[in-house]
Amino acid sequence: MEQVAVIDLGSNSIRFIIIEITQNGAHKLVYQEKESIRLSAGMLENNMCLTEEAQQRALKLLSVYAHIIESQHIGTVLAVATAAVRNARNGASFIKRVRAKTGIPMTVISGYAEATLGFSGVIHTIDEKDFLLFDLGGASIEISLVKNKKRVKSISIPIGAVTLTQKFDSSDEISSSQRKEMEEFISSKLHRISWLPKSGLPVIGIGGTVRNLAKMHQRKTGYPLPKLHNYHLPVKELFKMIDYLSRTSAHERENISGLSEERTDIIIAGSLVIEQLLELVNAEELIISGCGLREGVFFRYYDNKYDRKKDYLKNMLVNSVKNYRHSIPLHDGAHASHVTKMALTMFDQWKPLHRMHGRERKLLMTSSLLHDAGMLINYYSHARHSAYLTANARIFGLSHKEQIMCAFIVAFHHGYSRKFLKNNPYTDMLEDEDWDTVRQLACFLQLAEALDEANDRAVEKIVCSGTSHSADMRVYFSTDNVDILAHAVTPIIPVFRKLFEKPLIIEWFPEY
Repeated sequence: MEQVAVIDLGSNSIRFIIIEITQNGAHKLVYQEKESIRLSAGMLENNMCLTEEAQQRALKLLSVYAHIIESQHIGTVLAVATAAVRNARNGASFIKRVRAKTGIPMTVISGYAEATLGFSGVIHTIDEKDFLLFDLGGASIEISLVKNKKRVKSISIPIGAVTLTQKFDSSDEISSSQRKEMEEFISSKLHRISWLPKSGLPVIGIGGTVRNLAKMHQRKTGYPLPKLHNYHLPVKELFKMIDYLSRTSAHERENISGLSEERTDIIIAGSLVIEQLLELVNAEELIISGCGLREGVFFRYYDNKYDRKKDYLKNMLVNSVKNYRHSIPLHDGAHASHVTKMALTMFDQWKPLHRMHGRERKLLMTSSLLHDAGMLINYYSHARHSAYLTANARIFGLSHKEQIMCAFIVAFHHGYSRKFLKNNPYTDMLEDEDWDTVRQLACFLQLAEALDEANDRAVEKIVCSGTSHSADMRVYFSTDNVDILAHAVTPIIPVFRKLFEKPLIIEWFPEY
Protein backbone atom coordinates (compact mmCIF):
# COMPACT_ATOMS: atom_id res chain seq x y z
CA MET A 1 0.00 0.00 0.00
CA GLU A 2 1.16 3.54 -0.78
CA GLN A 3 -0.09 6.92 0.39
CA VAL A 4 0.33 10.04 -1.74
CA ALA A 5 -0.05 13.58 -0.35
CA VAL A 6 -0.97 16.40 -2.74
CA ILE A 7 -0.77 20.08 -1.78
CA ASP A 8 -2.21 22.81 -4.00
CA LEU A 9 -1.06 26.23 -2.80
CA GLY A 10 -3.42 28.63 -4.54
CA SER A 11 -3.83 32.39 -4.50
CA ASN A 12 -6.89 32.21 -2.25
CA SER A 13 -6.91 28.74 -0.72
CA ILE A 14 -4.60 25.91 0.11
CA ARG A 15 -5.78 22.35 -0.42
CA PHE A 16 -4.32 19.20 1.06
CA ILE A 17 -5.40 15.66 0.15
CA ILE A 18 -4.12 12.18 0.90
CA ILE A 19 -4.87 9.37 -1.54
CA GLU A 20 -4.27 5.74 -0.71
CA ILE A 21 -3.18 3.30 -3.41
CA THR A 22 -3.90 -0.33 -2.52
CA GLN A 23 -1.78 -3.33 -3.46
CA ASN A 24 -4.09 -4.08 -6.43
CA GLY A 25 -3.59 -0.55 -7.78
CA ALA A 26 -6.95 0.88 -6.69
CA HIS A 27 -6.93 4.39 -5.27
CA LYS A 28 -9.21 6.26 -2.89
CA LEU A 29 -9.30 9.61 -1.15
CA VAL A 30 -8.74 9.16 2.59
CA TYR A 31 -8.17 12.74 3.77
CA GLN A 32 -8.98 16.25 2.56
CA GLU A 33 -8.60 19.71 3.99
CA LYS A 34 -9.00 23.22 2.61
CA GLU A 35 -8.25 26.57 4.19
CA SER A 36 -8.54 30.11 2.88
CA ILE A 37 -5.20 31.88 3.36
CA ARG A 38 -5.51 34.76 0.84
CA LEU A 39 -1.90 34.40 -0.24
CA SER A 40 -2.33 37.03 -2.96
CA ALA A 41 -3.98 39.57 -0.64
CA GLY A 42 -2.12 42.89 -0.54
CA MET A 43 0.20 42.14 -3.47
CA LEU A 44 -1.00 45.11 -5.54
CA GLU A 45 -0.17 47.52 -2.73
CA ASN A 46 3.09 45.72 -1.92
CA ASN A 47 4.92 46.15 -5.24
CA MET A 48 3.69 42.72 -6.46
CA CYS A 49 5.34 40.96 -3.53
CA LEU A 50 3.73 38.48 -1.16
CA THR A 51 3.14 40.24 2.15
CA GLU A 52 4.80 38.89 5.28
CA GLU A 53 1.37 38.32 6.84
CA ALA A 54 0.23 36.21 3.88
CA GLN A 55 3.47 34.22 3.92
CA GLN A 56 3.09 33.51 7.63
CA ARG A 57 -0.49 32.27 7.12
CA ALA A 58 0.73 29.85 4.45
CA LEU A 59 3.79 28.69 6.43
CA LYS A 60 1.72 28.02 9.54
CA LEU A 61 -0.69 25.78 7.66
CA LEU A 62 2.02 24.06 5.64
CA SER A 63 3.78 23.20 8.91
CA VAL A 64 0.61 21.45 10.08
CA TYR A 65 0.46 19.47 6.83
CA ALA A 66 4.13 18.57 7.15
CA HIS A 67 3.43 17.15 10.60
CA ILE A 68 0.56 15.04 9.24
CA ILE A 69 2.76 13.79 6.41
CA GLU A 70 5.50 12.81 8.86
CA SER A 71 3.15 11.15 11.36
CA GLN A 72 1.45 9.14 8.60
CA HIS A 73 4.84 8.12 7.13
CA ILE A 74 3.79 9.35 3.68
CA GLY A 75 6.67 8.87 1.27
CA THR A 76 5.32 10.63 -1.81
CA VAL A 77 4.55 14.35 -1.51
CA LEU A 78 3.45 16.31 -4.58
CA ALA A 79 3.23 20.04 -3.82
CA VAL A 80 2.63 22.87 -6.29
CA ALA A 81 2.19 26.63 -6.03
CA THR A 82 0.22 28.59 -8.62
CA ALA A 83 -0.47 32.17 -9.73
CA ALA A 84 0.18 34.14 -6.53
CA VAL A 85 3.68 32.71 -6.05
CA ARG A 86 4.30 32.61 -9.80
CA ASN A 87 3.53 36.32 -10.19
CA ALA A 88 5.15 37.51 -6.97
CA ARG A 89 8.54 39.20 -7.18
CA ASN A 90 9.52 37.41 -3.97
CA GLY A 91 8.01 34.07 -5.00
CA ALA A 92 11.34 32.24 -5.24
CA SER A 93 12.45 33.35 -1.77
CA PHE A 94 9.08 32.29 -0.35
CA ILE A 95 9.51 28.79 -1.80
CA LYS A 96 12.93 28.57 -0.12
CA ARG A 97 11.28 29.48 3.18
CA VAL A 98 8.66 26.77 2.69
CA ARG A 99 11.29 24.11 2.05
CA ALA A 100 13.47 25.26 4.94
CA LYS A 101 10.67 25.48 7.51
CA THR A 102 8.51 22.48 6.52
CA GLY A 103 10.64 20.21 4.33
CA ILE A 104 7.80 20.15 1.78
CA PRO A 105 9.24 19.97 -1.79
CA MET A 106 7.07 22.81 -3.13
CA THR A 107 7.48 23.78 -6.79
CA VAL A 108 6.05 26.73 -8.71
CA ILE A 109 4.23 25.73 -11.88
CA SER A 110 3.65 27.82 -15.00
CA GLY A 111 0.25 28.95 -16.20
CA TYR A 112 0.47 26.36 -18.97
CA ALA A 113 1.26 23.58 -16.49
CA GLU A 114 -1.59 24.73 -14.24
CA ALA A 115 -4.02 24.48 -17.16
CA THR A 116 -2.60 21.07 -18.07
CA LEU A 117 -3.08 19.67 -14.57
CA GLY A 118 -6.58 21.13 -14.26
CA PHE A 119 -7.47 19.52 -17.57
CA SER A 120 -6.10 16.19 -16.33
CA GLY A 121 -8.29 16.36 -13.23
CA VAL A 122 -11.37 16.93 -15.38
CA ILE A 123 -10.67 14.53 -18.25
CA HIS A 124 -10.25 11.66 -15.77
CA THR A 125 -13.56 12.36 -14.03
CA ILE A 126 -16.07 13.87 -16.49
CA ASP A 127 -16.96 11.97 -19.64
CA GLU A 128 -17.12 14.84 -22.15
CA LYS A 129 -15.36 14.76 -25.50
CA ASP A 130 -15.41 18.37 -26.78
CA PHE A 131 -15.68 21.26 -24.34
CA LEU A 132 -14.32 24.55 -23.04
CA LEU A 133 -12.65 24.34 -19.65
CA PHE A 134 -11.82 27.12 -17.23
CA ASP A 135 -10.21 27.14 -13.79
CA LEU A 136 -10.87 30.36 -11.90
CA GLY A 137 -8.59 30.97 -8.93
CA GLY A 138 -7.76 33.90 -6.71
CA ALA A 139 -5.22 35.53 -9.04
CA SER A 140 -5.72 33.95 -12.48
CA ILE A 141 -8.01 32.07 -14.79
CA GLU A 142 -6.81 29.21 -16.99
CA ILE A 143 -8.91 28.51 -20.09
CA SER A 144 -8.52 25.47 -22.37
CA LEU A 145 -10.25 24.31 -25.53
CA VAL A 146 -10.66 20.54 -25.66
CA LYS A 147 -11.34 18.52 -28.81
CA ASN A 148 -11.73 14.74 -28.80
CA LYS A 149 -10.52 14.68 -25.18
CA LYS A 150 -7.29 16.45 -26.13
CA ARG A 151 -6.36 20.00 -25.13
CA VAL A 152 -5.74 21.95 -28.34
CA LYS A 153 -5.57 25.52 -26.99
CA SER A 154 -4.75 26.99 -23.61
CA ILE A 155 -4.15 30.34 -21.97
CA SER A 156 -3.61 31.75 -18.48
CA ILE A 157 -4.86 35.28 -17.77
CA PRO A 158 -3.90 37.14 -14.54
CA ILE A 159 -7.43 37.96 -13.42
CA GLY A 160 -8.90 36.20 -10.40
CA ALA A 161 -11.50 36.54 -7.69
CA VAL A 162 -9.12 38.01 -5.10
CA THR A 163 -7.09 40.34 -7.33
CA LEU A 164 -10.19 41.72 -9.08
CA THR A 165 -11.91 42.32 -5.74
CA GLN A 166 -8.91 44.38 -4.63
CA LYS A 167 -8.55 46.22 -7.94
CA PHE A 168 -12.21 47.33 -8.03
CA ASP A 169 -12.92 47.38 -4.29
CA SER A 170 -15.93 45.09 -4.79
CA SER A 171 -16.00 43.25 -1.47
CA ASP A 172 -19.20 45.03 -0.43
CA GLU A 173 -22.25 46.14 -2.39
CA ILE A 174 -21.36 47.55 -5.81
CA SER A 175 -23.09 50.19 -7.92
CA SER A 176 -24.35 49.58 -11.44
CA SER A 177 -21.54 51.76 -12.83
CA GLN A 178 -18.98 49.82 -10.81
CA ARG A 179 -20.35 46.54 -12.14
CA LYS A 180 -20.23 47.86 -15.69
CA GLU A 181 -16.62 48.95 -15.24
CA MET A 182 -15.68 45.48 -13.97
CA GLU A 183 -17.51 43.73 -16.80
CA GLU A 184 -15.81 45.90 -19.42
CA PHE A 185 -12.39 45.21 -17.92
CA ILE A 186 -12.99 41.43 -17.83
CA SER A 187 -14.52 41.42 -21.30
CA SER A 188 -11.52 43.27 -22.75
CA LYS A 189 -9.23 40.51 -21.47
CA LEU A 190 -11.40 37.67 -22.75
CA HIS A 191 -12.01 39.19 -26.20
CA ARG A 192 -8.28 38.94 -26.91
CA ILE A 193 -8.62 35.12 -27.03
CA SER A 194 -9.25 34.53 -30.74
CA TRP A 195 -9.95 30.79 -30.45
CA LEU A 196 -12.83 30.95 -27.98
CA PRO A 197 -15.79 29.06 -29.54
CA LYS A 198 -19.08 30.85 -30.20
CA SER A 199 -21.16 27.75 -30.89
CA GLY A 200 -22.48 26.83 -27.46
CA LEU A 201 -19.86 24.16 -26.73
CA PRO A 202 -20.23 22.56 -23.23
CA VAL A 203 -18.39 24.58 -20.61
CA ILE A 204 -16.81 22.97 -17.54
CA GLY A 205 -15.72 25.11 -14.61
CA ILE A 206 -13.24 24.48 -11.78
CA GLY A 207 -12.64 26.54 -8.67
CA GLY A 208 -14.15 27.70 -5.41
CA THR A 209 -16.34 30.38 -7.02
CA VAL A 210 -17.83 27.79 -9.36
CA ARG A 211 -18.51 25.35 -6.53
CA ASN A 212 -20.09 28.02 -4.35
CA LEU A 213 -22.43 29.17 -7.11
CA ALA A 214 -23.47 25.56 -7.72
CA LYS A 215 -24.06 24.94 -4.02
CA MET A 216 -26.16 28.09 -3.79
CA HIS A 217 -28.27 26.90 -6.71
CA GLN A 218 -28.70 23.45 -5.17
CA ARG A 219 -29.83 24.95 -1.87
CA LYS A 220 -32.20 27.34 -3.64
CA THR A 221 -33.84 24.60 -5.70
CA GLY A 222 -33.85 21.96 -2.95
CA TYR A 223 -31.61 19.62 -4.91
CA PRO A 224 -31.52 16.39 -2.89
CA LEU A 225 -28.13 14.95 -3.86
CA PRO A 226 -25.20 16.39 -1.85
CA LYS A 227 -22.81 16.26 -4.79
CA LEU A 228 -21.28 19.10 -6.83
CA HIS A 229 -19.06 17.22 -9.28
CA ASN A 230 -20.73 16.99 -12.72
CA TYR A 231 -23.65 19.17 -11.60
CA HIS A 232 -25.25 21.00 -14.53
CA LEU A 233 -26.23 24.60 -13.78
CA PRO A 234 -28.44 26.38 -16.37
CA VAL A 235 -26.84 29.66 -17.44
CA LYS A 236 -30.12 31.63 -17.31
CA GLU A 237 -30.56 30.69 -13.65
CA LEU A 238 -26.89 31.34 -12.94
CA PHE A 239 -27.12 34.87 -14.38
CA LYS A 240 -30.15 35.59 -12.18
CA MET A 241 -28.12 34.53 -9.15
CA ILE A 242 -25.22 36.76 -10.18
CA ASP A 243 -27.57 39.74 -10.65
CA TYR A 244 -28.92 39.14 -7.15
CA LEU A 245 -25.44 38.83 -5.64
CA SER A 246 -24.40 42.11 -7.27
CA ARG A 247 -27.17 43.92 -5.40
CA THR A 248 -26.29 42.56 -1.97
CA SER A 249 -23.93 43.81 0.71
CA ALA A 250 -21.21 41.66 2.25
CA HIS A 251 -23.34 41.38 5.40
CA GLU A 252 -26.39 40.23 3.44
CA ARG A 253 -24.30 37.64 1.61
CA GLU A 254 -23.37 36.06 4.94
CA ASN A 255 -26.93 34.73 5.14
CA ILE A 256 -27.07 33.19 1.66
CA SER A 257 -27.39 29.43 1.95
CA GLY A 258 -24.59 27.61 0.13
CA LEU A 259 -22.19 30.57 0.07
CA SER A 260 -19.21 29.94 2.30
CA GLU A 261 -18.28 32.64 4.77
CA GLU A 262 -14.75 32.90 3.39
CA ARG A 263 -16.06 33.88 -0.06
CA THR A 264 -18.67 36.51 0.78
CA ASP A 265 -16.26 39.32 -0.12
CA ILE A 266 -14.82 37.87 -3.36
CA ILE A 267 -17.87 36.12 -4.84
CA ILE A 268 -18.99 39.12 -6.94
CA ALA A 269 -15.67 39.54 -8.76
CA GLY A 270 -15.39 35.81 -9.42
CA SER A 271 -19.01 35.57 -10.57
CA LEU A 272 -18.59 38.40 -13.06
CA VAL A 273 -15.59 36.68 -14.66
CA ILE A 274 -17.69 33.53 -15.12
CA GLU A 275 -20.64 35.57 -16.42
CA GLN A 276 -18.56 37.34 -19.06
CA LEU A 277 -16.95 34.11 -20.27
CA LEU A 278 -20.24 32.20 -20.52
CA GLU A 279 -21.87 35.11 -22.30
CA LEU A 280 -19.02 35.36 -24.79
CA VAL A 281 -19.21 31.66 -25.78
CA ASN A 282 -23.04 31.49 -25.80
CA ALA A 283 -23.11 28.74 -23.18
CA GLU A 284 -26.44 27.24 -22.15
CA GLU A 285 -25.21 25.57 -18.98
CA LEU A 286 -22.18 25.36 -16.74
CA ILE A 287 -20.91 21.91 -15.76
CA ILE A 288 -19.24 21.95 -12.36
CA SER A 289 -16.10 19.94 -11.75
CA GLY A 290 -15.16 19.16 -8.18
CA CYS A 291 -11.92 17.73 -9.49
CA GLY A 292 -9.17 19.96 -10.77
CA LEU A 293 -5.51 20.73 -10.30
CA ARG A 294 -4.88 18.61 -7.20
CA GLU A 295 -6.51 15.55 -8.79
CA GLY A 296 -4.58 16.30 -11.96
CA VAL A 297 -1.34 16.28 -9.98
CA PHE A 298 -2.25 12.88 -8.55
CA PHE A 299 -3.37 11.38 -11.89
CA ARG A 300 -0.12 12.51 -13.55
CA TYR A 301 1.80 10.59 -10.90
CA TYR A 302 -0.57 7.59 -10.92
CA ASP A 303 -0.78 7.26 -14.71
CA ASN A 304 3.01 7.37 -15.07
CA LYS A 305 3.61 4.85 -12.30
CA TYR A 306 0.86 2.39 -13.26
CA ASP A 307 0.68 3.11 -17.01
CA ARG A 308 -3.13 3.32 -17.00
CA LYS A 309 -4.12 6.61 -18.67
CA LYS A 310 -5.00 5.33 -22.14
CA ASP A 311 -7.20 2.47 -20.97
CA TYR A 312 -8.75 4.53 -18.17
CA LEU A 313 -9.91 7.38 -20.40
CA LYS A 314 -11.25 4.97 -22.99
CA ASN A 315 -13.39 3.14 -20.41
CA MET A 316 -13.85 5.75 -17.66
CA LEU A 317 -17.06 4.35 -16.17
CA VAL A 318 -16.16 0.66 -16.00
CA ASN A 319 -12.67 1.45 -14.72
CA SER A 320 -13.88 3.85 -12.04
CA VAL A 321 -16.53 1.33 -10.89
CA LYS A 322 -13.92 -1.43 -10.70
CA ASN A 323 -11.55 0.96 -8.91
CA TYR A 324 -14.29 1.65 -6.35
CA ARG A 325 -14.96 -2.06 -5.82
CA HIS A 326 -11.26 -2.79 -5.40
CA SER A 327 -10.78 0.12 -2.99
CA ILE A 328 -13.23 -1.34 -0.47
CA PRO A 329 -12.81 -4.80 1.05
CA LEU A 330 -15.31 -6.77 -1.06
CA HIS A 331 -13.95 -10.28 -1.25
CA ASP A 332 -16.20 -11.81 -3.92
CA GLY A 333 -15.50 -10.04 -7.18
CA ALA A 334 -15.99 -13.29 -9.14
CA HIS A 335 -19.69 -13.39 -8.25
CA ALA A 336 -20.25 -9.76 -9.24
CA SER A 337 -18.41 -10.27 -12.53
CA HIS A 338 -20.42 -13.41 -13.34
CA VAL A 339 -23.73 -11.74 -12.52
CA THR A 340 -22.72 -8.73 -14.64
CA LYS A 341 -21.84 -10.97 -17.58
CA MET A 342 -25.22 -12.74 -17.47
CA ALA A 343 -27.21 -9.52 -16.96
CA LEU A 344 -25.52 -7.89 -19.97
CA THR A 345 -26.10 -11.03 -22.05
CA MET A 346 -29.83 -10.71 -21.35
CA PHE A 347 -29.74 -7.03 -22.25
CA ASP A 348 -27.86 -7.60 -25.52
CA GLN A 349 -29.82 -10.64 -26.70
CA TRP A 350 -33.25 -9.34 -25.70
CA LYS A 351 -32.93 -5.95 -27.40
CA PRO A 352 -36.10 -6.47 -29.49
CA LEU A 353 -37.92 -7.07 -26.22
CA HIS A 354 -36.84 -3.99 -24.24
CA ARG A 355 -35.71 -1.59 -27.03
CA MET A 356 -33.18 0.13 -24.79
CA HIS A 357 -29.79 1.41 -25.86
CA GLY A 358 -26.20 2.04 -24.76
CA ARG A 359 -27.13 4.43 -21.94
CA GLU A 360 -29.28 1.83 -20.24
CA ARG A 361 -26.64 -0.86 -20.79
CA LYS A 362 -24.07 1.13 -18.82
CA LEU A 363 -26.62 1.57 -16.01
CA LEU A 364 -27.11 -2.20 -15.86
CA MET A 365 -23.37 -2.81 -15.96
CA THR A 366 -22.74 -0.37 -13.09
CA SER A 367 -25.59 -1.74 -10.99
CA SER A 368 -24.53 -5.34 -11.54
CA LEU A 369 -20.93 -4.69 -10.48
CA LEU A 370 -22.07 -2.90 -7.32
CA HIS A 371 -25.19 -4.93 -6.43
CA ASP A 372 -23.55 -6.70 -3.49
CA ALA A 373 -21.45 -3.78 -2.17
CA GLY A 374 -23.78 -3.56 0.83
CA MET A 375 -22.40 -6.88 2.10
CA LEU A 376 -19.57 -4.71 3.40
CA ILE A 377 -22.03 -3.37 5.98
CA ASN A 378 -24.29 -6.34 6.69
CA TYR A 379 -25.84 -9.29 4.88
CA TYR A 380 -29.27 -8.32 6.18
CA SER A 381 -30.81 -5.55 4.07
CA HIS A 382 -27.67 -5.56 1.94
CA ALA A 383 -29.67 -4.45 -1.13
CA ARG A 384 -30.57 -1.25 0.73
CA HIS A 385 -26.99 -0.81 1.91
CA SER A 386 -25.73 -1.41 -1.64
CA ALA A 387 -28.10 1.27 -2.93
CA TYR A 388 -26.71 3.81 -0.47
CA LEU A 389 -23.12 2.99 -1.40
CA THR A 390 -23.96 3.16 -5.11
CA ALA A 391 -25.63 6.56 -4.77
CA ASN A 392 -22.61 7.94 -2.92
CA ALA A 393 -19.77 6.06 -4.63
CA ARG A 394 -16.94 8.10 -6.10
CA ILE A 395 -17.47 6.82 -9.65
CA PHE A 396 -17.19 8.79 -12.87
CA GLY A 397 -18.91 8.62 -16.24
CA LEU A 398 -22.54 8.93 -15.09
CA SER A 399 -24.82 11.93 -14.67
CA HIS A 400 -26.34 12.50 -11.22
CA LYS A 401 -29.66 11.07 -12.36
CA GLU A 402 -28.01 8.03 -13.89
CA GLN A 403 -26.12 7.27 -10.68
CA ILE A 404 -29.34 7.51 -8.69
CA MET A 405 -31.06 5.22 -11.21
CA CYS A 406 -28.27 2.70 -10.59
CA ALA A 407 -28.89 2.99 -6.85
CA PHE A 408 -32.57 2.13 -7.31
CA ILE A 409 -31.75 -0.77 -9.66
CA VAL A 410 -29.43 -2.13 -6.98
CA ALA A 411 -32.07 -1.60 -4.29
CA PHE A 412 -34.56 -3.69 -6.27
CA HIS A 413 -32.29 -6.59 -7.19
CA HIS A 414 -34.14 -8.77 -4.68
CA GLY A 415 -37.49 -7.41 -5.80
CA TYR A 416 -39.37 -4.13 -5.97
CA SER A 417 -39.66 -2.45 -2.56
CA ARG A 418 -42.23 0.22 -1.74
CA LYS A 419 -40.74 0.45 1.74
CA PHE A 420 -37.40 1.57 0.27
CA LEU A 421 -39.14 4.29 -1.73
CA LYS A 422 -41.01 5.69 1.25
CA ASN A 423 -39.43 9.00 2.28
CA ASN A 424 -36.49 8.39 -0.07
CA PRO A 425 -35.00 11.82 -0.90
CA TYR A 426 -34.09 10.87 -4.48
CA THR A 427 -37.43 9.66 -5.87
CA ASP A 428 -38.31 13.06 -7.36
CA MET A 429 -35.12 13.06 -9.46
CA LEU A 430 -36.65 10.41 -11.74
CA GLU A 431 -39.43 10.72 -14.31
CA ASP A 432 -42.05 8.04 -15.05
CA GLU A 433 -40.04 6.67 -17.97
CA ASP A 434 -36.98 6.44 -15.73
CA TRP A 435 -38.89 4.25 -13.30
CA ASP A 436 -39.89 1.93 -16.15
CA THR A 437 -36.21 1.61 -17.06
CA VAL A 438 -35.18 1.02 -13.45
CA ARG A 439 -37.69 -1.79 -12.93
CA GLN A 440 -36.86 -3.56 -16.19
CA LEU A 441 -33.10 -3.40 -15.60
CA ALA A 442 -33.59 -4.49 -11.99
CA CYS A 443 -35.47 -7.53 -13.31
CA PHE A 444 -32.50 -8.51 -15.49
CA LEU A 445 -30.18 -8.09 -12.50
CA GLN A 446 -32.52 -10.11 -10.30
CA LEU A 447 -32.57 -12.95 -12.84
CA ALA A 448 -28.79 -12.91 -13.19
CA GLU A 449 -28.36 -13.01 -9.40
CA ALA A 450 -30.79 -15.95 -9.15
CA LEU A 451 -28.79 -17.85 -11.76
CA ASP A 452 -25.80 -17.69 -9.42
CA GLU A 453 -27.83 -18.46 -6.32
CA ALA A 454 -25.23 -20.84 -4.91
CA ASN A 455 -22.41 -18.42 -5.73
CA ASP A 456 -20.56 -21.14 -7.63
CA ARG A 457 -20.72 -19.93 -11.25
CA ALA A 458 -22.59 -23.15 -12.13
CA VAL A 459 -24.30 -21.50 -15.10
CA GLU A 460 -21.85 -21.77 -17.95
CA LYS A 461 -23.85 -19.86 -20.53
CA ILE A 462 -27.28 -18.40 -21.23
CA VAL A 463 -28.87 -17.85 -24.64
CA CYS A 464 -31.81 -15.45 -24.80
CA SER A 465 -34.24 -15.16 -27.68
CA GLY A 466 -37.88 -14.43 -28.23
CA THR A 467 -40.94 -14.63 -30.38
CA SER A 468 -44.04 -12.49 -30.67
CA HIS A 469 -45.56 -14.61 -27.92
CA SER A 470 -42.75 -15.24 -25.42
CA ALA A 471 -39.24 -14.47 -24.16
CA ASP A 472 -37.06 -17.57 -24.12
CA MET A 473 -33.92 -18.40 -22.17
CA ARG A 474 -31.74 -21.47 -22.53
CA VAL A 475 -29.59 -22.07 -19.45
CA TYR A 476 -26.50 -24.28 -19.73
CA PHE A 477 -25.38 -25.41 -16.27
CA SER A 478 -22.77 -27.62 -14.60
CA THR A 479 -24.33 -28.47 -11.25
CA ASP A 480 -25.89 -31.63 -9.86
CA ASN A 481 -28.74 -29.70 -8.32
CA VAL A 482 -30.45 -27.51 -10.89
CA ASP A 483 -33.45 -27.32 -8.54
CA ILE A 484 -31.59 -24.64 -6.57
CA LEU A 485 -31.45 -22.41 -9.64
CA ALA A 486 -35.02 -23.18 -10.72
CA HIS A 487 -36.28 -22.39 -7.23
CA ALA A 488 -34.46 -19.03 -7.21
CA VAL A 489 -35.75 -18.04 -10.65
CA THR A 490 -39.40 -19.08 -10.21
CA PRO A 491 -40.60 -15.99 -8.22
CA ILE A 492 -39.15 -13.67 -10.86
CA ILE A 493 -41.11 -15.16 -13.78
CA PRO A 494 -44.43 -13.38 -13.02
CA VAL A 495 -42.54 -10.10 -12.44
CA PHE A 496 -40.90 -10.47 -15.84
CA ARG A 497 -44.26 -11.08 -17.50
CA LYS A 498 -45.77 -7.97 -15.93
CA LEU A 499 -42.85 -5.73 -16.94
CA PHE A 500 -42.33 -7.01 -20.49
CA GLU A 501 -45.88 -8.21 -21.23
CA LYS A 502 -44.60 -11.62 -22.33
CA PRO A 503 -44.15 -14.93 -20.50
CA LEU A 504 -40.60 -16.03 -19.71
CA ILE A 505 -39.89 -19.61 -20.75
CA ILE A 506 -36.70 -21.14 -19.33
CA GLU A 507 -35.13 -24.37 -20.54
CA TRP A 508 -32.32 -26.09 -18.64
CA PHE A 509 -29.45 -27.92 -20.32
CA PRO A 510 -26.72 -29.77 -18.37
CA GLU A 511 -23.13 -29.19 -19.50
CA TYR A 512 -21.45 -32.14 -17.75
